Amino acid sequence: MQPIRVVIVDDHPVVRHGLRSMLAEAEEVRVVGEASNVEEALEVIAALRPDVVLLDIRMPGTDGLWLLKRLAEKEPSAKVIILTNYAEEQFLLEAFRSGAYGYFLKNVSREELVNGLQTVHKGNRMLSPELMDLVLRQFAELGRQQTVERFGLSKTELKLLKVLAEGATNREIAERMYWSETTVKRKLSEVFQKLGVSNRAQAVAVAMRHGLI
Repeated sequence: MQPIRVVIVDDHPVVRHGLRSMLAEAEEVRVVGEASNVEEALEVIAALRPDVVLLDIRMPGTDGLWLLKRLAEKEPSAKVIILTNYAEEQFLLEAFRSGAYGYFLKNVSREELVNGLQTVHKGNRMLSPELMDLVLRQFAELGRQQTVERFGLSKTELKLLKVLAEGATNREIAERMYWSETTVKRKLSEVFQKLGVSNRAQAVAVAMRHGLI
């Protein structure tokens, strides 16, 4: 099989040299070019037509995410792996929304990077193992938010369910929520109706089952 042709885009010469050295021993991969900024990268990628691009996010001038979107339009055959120091959720989500096939941190091992290049070259998505927890938490929160919207619960009603799950009496709820006991009864009735239940135990059970509390 032909080696995977790779272009490295990073503004730090030391990083580019390190990646070249890391991948030099991998028969499955061949670094065919590199670029230090977005403008240079567009020219290099258009000329060399690599299989995979290793792309940093933060570079002087136009950033890597802009280039990622541009490549998705102009060079769709070049699959992009983001290789960065940034583990923030906002960058991760934006990268995959913009067409990235992979997202790795720069402390990735040679074995993990080569495996990622092979996986992405086949058209599959790949993620650094240490970022998996971040993604799972994001999916869990997204699912929770969708459930909240489906039941039509407000932030106040979610707080009420949490207090209810702690076994608080109506009087204790009133004190903690700064309501009258009459208001507590009315609010509980409204929550029961939204959840499709008839009592406290059922409300707590449904809320826990759907990850609302």
